Amino acid sequence: LAASAVRNLAGGGKVFAGQRDDPFFVDLGATFDLLTIRPGAPGNKGGGIDSLAGYNVQSIVLQVPIASVTNNGIAPAFVNSEFGVIAGRALSMRQSTRVYNTNGTQSASGPWVQVSRLGMPLVNEVVIPLALKDAFNALHPRDDGAALPVVLDPEAARLLKALYGLDVPPAPRNDLVAIFLTGIAGLNKPPFVLPSEKLRLNLFTPATAIGAGNRMGLLGGESGGYPNGRRLIDDVVDITLQAAAGGTPFTPAQNKAPNNQLGDGVNANEKPFTAAFPYVASPHQGFDHTHHRTEPATP
Repeated sequence: LAASAVRNLAGGGKVFAGQRDDPFFVDLGATFDLLTIRPGAPGNKGGGIDSLAGYNVQSIVLQVPIASVTNNGIAPAFVNSEFGVIAGRALSMRQSTRVYNTNGTQSASGPWVQVSRLGMPLVNEVVIPLALKDAFNALHPRDDGAALPVVLDPEAARLLKALYGLDVPPAPRNDLVAIFLTGIAGLNKPPFVLPSEKLRLNLFTPATAIGAGNRMGLLGGESGGYPNGRRLIDDVVDITLQAAAGGTPFTPAQNKAPNNQLGDGVNANEKPFTAAFPYVASPHQGFDHTHHRTEPATP
């Protein structure tokens, strides 16, 4: 069925629109309950509950030639190419005024305003404090300098220290600014970049072969994984938790157990991704499916 919904695009590339399995995997209850690890710290041995298992999402999947998304129309020839890094974000907008009419209908008017955004996954959800989430959701990336203080001294890292006694790096957390706001030098940091929360990808990075790849992305030794882009297999929850705790090569003093072992106990999607476009797993049928899945525990 997926193949019949694929359309070729002028100039190369293809597009798919339709239902697929939700590819994100996370133990929502554990992650957002004071970063509690359900099976017990450090969270890299399975035992978590994939809260999104069994759900489908409406998906738009694009595959385009690299040269079609660079400023100069040429695929980069080396890692530090001037136009080799692209950045993107998603946003939602709605009109500023909504009226509930006496007959039960609704009408909207006024200018369109931004109400949510997403670039690097979990920045808004984990790094930005609860009291500032609405304000951050309304920011344009060019104004993200306003968020620098809460990234340089993130609440999540202070929670990990206060609640679990972890030795986290002290503020200022310039390592997190590089990961989340500017890109990492020599990998996906473009020239003359302003701090802005976007998902960045160095287009010179080779694509990961189907069925291969380390779920820990860059922390697993793969320059082609998150936070350099985001592959379907990338365990962005575990990577973000370890980054918040300083369990990365960018903060060597804290790049040790348990900081570099933290996770939510969910290591993969409940369905395998496909070997052919659109790559996202087939959707669950409505008649026979279950929600939630417990990640098998490992020694």
